[in-house]
Amino acid sequence: MLKDLAFLTIPLAATILAGVIVLSGRAAGFSTGFAANGTDVLTALIVSCVMISGVLYGLKHHPKRLASILVLSFTLIGTISGLILLHILFEASGIFPALFLLALPFGYLGVRWSFLAYLGSLSRRKTSFLLILSSTLLGALIGASFPPAFTIVFLAGLALMDLLVVETDLLSRLMGSSGYGNVASLTTLPLQTSFVGIGDFLAYSILSSAALRILGLYGAIETSILILLGIAVTFQVTKTRGRAPGLLLPISLGLTPLVLGLSSIWM
Repeated sequence: MLKDLAFLTIPLAATILAGVIVLSGRAAGFSTGFAANGTDVLTALIVSCVMISGVLYGLKHHPKRLASILVLSFTLIGTISGLILLHILFEASGIFPALFLLALPFGYLGVRWSFLAYLGSLSRRKTSFLLILSSTLLGALIGASFPPAFTIVFLAGLALMDLLVVETDLLSRLMGSSGYGNVASLTTLPLQTSFVGIGDFLAYSILSSAALRILGLYGAIETSILILLGIAVTFQVTKTRGRAPGLLLPISLGLTPLVLGLSSIWM
């Protein structure tokens, strides 16, 4: 478990670093390209419901195809997020803009690996690395760009959905055991003690980045520690029960400093 927690610390630390780049760029007047200032709680609820409904429908009728498309879309968006972050870093640092062209080979590699993963021609290790990197970069941008109320409602909705799906065994009943196994092999990353879904990585990254935006660096570190504590407890529950929702405890604990910090600001 300690090795798994140490491994999970890396994307959380990378999220904080990426979030610092985004916030530094915004302070210098550079935009991330995310027009999210007008996003409210109602929008978060609508987006969550639409996403959940669409995913469940696709999993019922075309599970493997949907999983492949989700992985492809996720990694492509993650690649774009990485290029946005590099562009912000170059602009905020005052580096000669033409040097950004040096980052294009990384973008090409991300796109190439994305399609190879979609076709099943990319190794498991490279696919896992690409998924973790994509979730980290995309989560950092979302957490640093969207309003905190949206983030809280969206993550709470994901945690609740995760709880319901795991406890009711919805996906296995929806797709059958073979279909569930195929989807899980594409959308989860095997650790030594458990499996972690790419959606879990994305949620952890969004939360850490949002905490950085609202609470500062120490608040982001505190939130990340609470997320890891929730993951550790989840691993223990999984060893006892055989399965456990991967978002409920990490998100619940991680949201605590953010909610308390916002409450003190609003009061």
